[in-house]
Amino acid sequence: MRKWLVIIVVLFGSFLTAQPSMTVNSTGNYKKPYWMAANILVDSTLSIYNMGQNAMPLTQANTTQIGYFEANDTTFPVQSGIVMVAAQNASDVISATNGNGNNVTFTDAELSSVLTQLGSSGYAIKDMVQIEFSFIAQSDSIMFNYCFGSHEYDGYTCSNFNDVFGFFLEGPYINGVSAPVNGSVVRNIATIPGTNVPIAVNTINSGTPSGSYPASNCSSANPNFVAHSGYYNASNGSITTLDGYTDKFTAKAEVQCGGWYTIRLKLANVSDAALSSAVFLEKQSLKGPELTIIDSTNVG
Repeated sequence: MRKWLVIIVVLFGSFLTAQPSMTVNSTGNYKKPYWMAANILVDSTLSIYNMGQNAMPLTQANTTQIGYFEANDTTFPVQSGIVMVAAQNASDVISATNGNGNNVTFTDAELSSVLTQLGSSGYAIKDMVQIEFSFIAQSDSIMFNYCFGSHEYDGYTCSNFNDVFGFFLEGPYINGVSAPVNGSVVRNIATIPGTNVPIAVNTINSGTPSGSYPASNCSSANPNFVAHSGYYNASNGSITTLDGYTDKFTAKAEVQCGGWYTIRLKLANVSDAALSSAVFLEKQSLKGPELTIIDSTNVG
């Protein structure tokens, strides 16, 4: 049924003449995960390294699932930066295809833990995209801005097609919790403000289930999903072809000055590869006061 819906939407979209205002580029450096983090997401106050939590160098393959975007419309929550898309190409957010991925299944413990928290454990993780890097905190906090959008809105609200993402911060101390000896703390900092509820289609939406899908699928993920519908924006297609997106949020955490931290930004389809979702990371919004950027490739 979802396949027929996608076909109908694509055929209908072919008759539309207006192009979304957003532009997306996923060529050259714009498809390199670490380069994008170092040159687009991070401002000049933060040192980052192409390394994992164990301080070993990372190998991150180029991918067209990320790109540089500009909204070209001041009403969109995030004006420019990195877009991550659970589809074959980042330009899905401005195309009429409604975003089919490659239907590749992934095993990921961190995203699986988010699905469990959302009451969606056991569903397949598809078409995952990830950006990872590390940094030495030279202040007591970090933060960056982002918003989430999806083609799953509003046709699959409160369904099992609850596309998932998370910003997994790992280090010696996060938000009042210290790591055990020779260990680390991991926290997902992509949550609804004032809560520990992850942001997803079933936690922030219009507040109304789609079709015959039960409201319990949303209320089990977020008991306040109706109240939190104020964070949701329906799309008219003038900026992006995503059917809806959230307000701009700030991911932030208290950290230990001088501590080594790793962050893994992850996004994936859930259950199938149709109707992808996206995360927009605001340009130069990842910062920590009074820090200095370092090119990790020259650290020896």
